[in-house]
Amino acid sequence: MKSSIVTDNDGNKFWMLPNTSMFHREDGPAVEYANGDKYWFINDVRHREDGPAIENFNGVKWWYLNGKEYTEQEHKFKMRDRKLKELLQ
Repeated sequence: MKSSIVTDNDGNKFWMLPNTSMFHREDGPAVEYANGDKYWFINDVRHREDGPAIENFNGVKWWYLNGKEYTEQEHKFKMRDRKLKELLQ
């Protein structure tokens, strides 16, 4: 589904589903704050398969899949398992 971008007066950018207040973006972070913080959402749920779903400007990162938080190592294992299952189907 196509998102619309909204930029506020502070330079923060938000990608949202049309006619909703739901964050959504499939090709990058759905929220980019002017200070450098980035947040990935799919259908208003924290989610990123190829890296951390939250990257703060200070270097702190958090990994999420479908709204569930994982450690970096757990995230890597989960993604590896998912890819193996896809290959075996």
